[in-house]
Amino acid sequence: MIWAGNSVFLLPMSVLARYFSKSDLDEIKSAVGEAESKTSAEIVPFFAESSHHYKEWSWFGAFLTGGITGISFYTAQNVYGLVWGNESMFAILSVWAGAIIGLGVFTFFPKLRFLLVPKNSKQYFVELRAKEAFLEEEVFRTKNRTGILIYISLYEHFVRVYPDKEIARVVPKSEWNEAVRLIIEGMKSGKKKEGIVSSILFCGDLLKKYNIKIEKDDKNEISNEIRDGGNLM
Repeated sequence: MIWAGNSVFLLPMSVLARYFSKSDLDEIKSAVGEAESKTSAEIVPFFAESSHHYKEWSWFGAFLTGGITGISFYTAQNVYGLVWGNESMFAILSVWAGAIIGLGVFTFFPKLRFLLVPKNSKQYFVELRAKEAFLEEEVFRTKNRTGILIYISLYEHFVRVYPDKEIARVVPKSEWNEAVRLIIEGMKSGKKKEGIVSSILFCGDLLKKYNIKIEKDDKNEISNEIRDGGNLM
């Protein structure tokens, strides 16, 4: 669904610090603790500004700008007669000049490059990065395989919930749609923290509903902080 490593607090200007206050982060951490008090599951929220660098699309941008400058030269030459002689040489130079300028622009301005990326490509890289995060954060290393990753990718406007196999076996996939929707609504309304907190608490209630109960010897196997996924662009 769409809306529109354990490297927490290592850098003073981390991605988390740009989007959340310390009190916001504390509330998210508390929400994880509250949700986990109802279940043996371990909930791992993960917030990334972007999930891929998309540098390969700089070359596509170069192709586009080269084509545009070539067409512009052709139009100027044939309509206005602005160049006399050596038309072929000027045409080639105009294409190359446009391509070089385009490559520079789309390389050094990643947000412009990002506009060239189709939705299905963004979705692919978000899902790939979410699976990497699942492994990096060792969500799978809980005693009973009851970990859950809540992956949020800001620039791509995608949210993914990945439960480990024991939870996936019990909880239908469609049940996680509400957890995703709560984050989406929070992002749309400018209430990122509130959306994430609501989603985490919903996950706790959902797991309790499906009888994934907290055990007597239950331990906090994964820390409760939201993870800083950084910005790959």
